Order: sequence, then structure tokens, then C-alpha cells
Amino acid sequence: MAHSKSALKRWRQNERHAERNKAVRTSSRTAVKQARTAIAAGDPEAARAAVLEAASVLDRASKGNVVHRNAVARHKSRLMRHLNAIGTAPAAEPKKARKASTKTAAKKTASKPRAAKKTAAK
Repeated sequence: MAHSKSALKRWRQNERHAERNKAVRTSSRTAVKQARTAIAAGDPEAARAAVLEAASVLDRASKGNVVHRNAVARHKSRLMRHLNAIGTAPAAEPKKARKASTKTAAKKTASKPRAAKKTAAK
């Protein structure tokens, strides 16, 4: 049992936070389990939707510091790997190609003249 007022308060806060975080942790575990079940079923579209939903739930859990960000990254990576194994992957948005301006292109290609080193005669 805690001996100081501040330790008692911290204990009460930890209990409240644990109770509040329990729902987030449970929903993230459920989402991951549903994604794994959908992948095992072999339906690519259902699996893709379930994995994207699980990734979203995991990201929200990470955002609230309920689940560590590295653990979230690990779970998402494994889900994506299993999803790719059944032959489907979430479509990534194509990146827009940036057009290089003529000023920056000229700067990169033009060589600057080097200053001659001064040699002092001793």
C-alpha cells in the first residue's frame, strides 16, 4: 500500500487510466484477430478491409499511448506480410512527381570554380 498522499493519488490515477485504456486495448486485439481470421479465410477483399481497419484501430491505440508504437508497427507489419502472402495488398497512393525547376537543375549541374590555394613562401 502506498504511504504518501502523492503515491495514493498516483495509485488512484493508475486505476482510472487502466480502466479507460482497457476498452482500447480490447478493441485493438479484436480487430487484429478479425483481420487474421479474414486472411485465413482467403477472401482477398474482406481480408484487405479487415487489415486496414485493424491498422486504423492500432494507430489510434498508439496515438493515445495505450499500446507502444513499436508494438503497433510490429503488428501492422505482420498483418501486411500475411495479406501479401494471400496475393493482395492495399493499394498505395501514387506519389506525385515533382518537376524540377530550371534554377535548381542549373545549380546542381554547374560546377563552381575553386579558389586557388595561396602558398606562402617561407
